[in-house]
Amino acid sequence: MVLAHEVFEDTQVLQLEGRVKWYDPARGYGFIDAEDGQGDILLHASCLRRFGQGPALPNAKIVCKAVQGDKGRQAVELIEMSGGDTEAASRPRRFHPYAVSNAPFCQAVVKWFDPLRGYGFVNCVEIEGDVFLHAATLRRAGFEDVQPGDPLEVRCVEGPKGALAAEIKPVTAG
Repeated sequence: MVLAHEVFEDTQVLQLEGRVKWYDPARGYGFIDAEDGQGDILLHASCLRRFGQGPALPNAKIVCKAVQGDKGRQAVELIEMSGGDTEAASRPRRFHPYAVSNAPFCQAVVKWFDPLRGYGFVNCVEIEGDVFLHAATLRRAGFEDVQPGDPLEVRCVEGPKGALAAEIKPVTAG
């Protein structure tokens, strides 16, 4: 994978257009079907973050700068992103295996989260003690990262080692 700060002066950077073929927030990457017919372009979550964007919707139109890497082309900077299949984005999200469909969401605040470790903890109003939050749960909900103090709505369940966040979503107004 090539990161934007690793693009060297002698590296040829191309401006390309295409549409999102697929993007998986859980994996943190996807591919753009390039209009030039020269193959797909890797779209990494870090590129979306630098653009201030969350997960890319299928079929979204993308204009990007890309470089040729050892394994193919990779987007290093987004210039424009628009549209996409909202139907795919509105499909029900997968739940953690411990989730119970009728478990209510509760108001929570992020205590801490370490992306390098891949986990952290939240505090829920209705639950005493810390609630475990895994990075996979964040990715399934379309979050790239959370910071201490961030409010969330969390579906908490009892796991083998205590309370855990099985599903999260942004706090809704009202």
